[in-house]
Amino acid sequence: MKQTLQKGFTLIELMIVIAIIGILASVALPAYQDYTVRAQVSEGAIAGSALKIGVTELFADRGMAGVVAYAAEIVLDPPLTKRITAIAIDGTNGEIALTMGGIPQLVAGANVLAYRPQIGNAGISNINSTGSVEWVCSAAPAVGVASTTSIPNTSSGLMLRCSIRSSPLSAYTRLGPALTALIR
Repeated sequence: MKQTLQKGFTLIELMIVIAIIGILASVALPAYQDYTVRAQVSEGAIAGSALKIGVTELFADRGMAGVVAYAAEIVLDPPLTKRITAIAIDGTNGEIALTMGGIPQLVAGANVLAYRPQIGNAGISNINSTGSVEWVCSAAPAVGVASTTSIPNTSSGLMLRCSIRSSPLSAYTRLGPALTALIR
């Protein structure tokens, strides 16, 4: 009897390989989608960092009048991007609200990244202006909330954690307009 060498793969071997690839893809695809959404949302967090410096700097220099002026400046020339569709700064309390867009996994109403400044668990004001500024991060931050807050997004299971603490305001008073010019 003459034996021939087998060339190629059998059907069962190919089916096993395809099944393994399918299992790996079913695990990797959701992780990759989660990663891309987090990367897109981080654009808002980075923009928020620059805005927080501006609010803190102008509050240290000019009090609440500086925050009002900065809010008006942002309204005139907002630094919008493909992922950041709206930016608002509340001149009465310094709250920064960034509306994220172009990310289909974020549903309307759960697409706002907001930061509220506070000193000693109270909102910033001309009366409450001594101490370290802590930024509360939430979809709707309330005054007096601890500075470590989470934003759950129930539609996609994402969680954004923030723990932000600025230096004492006295450290900002000497930087003045130079820092503001760098931000813009």
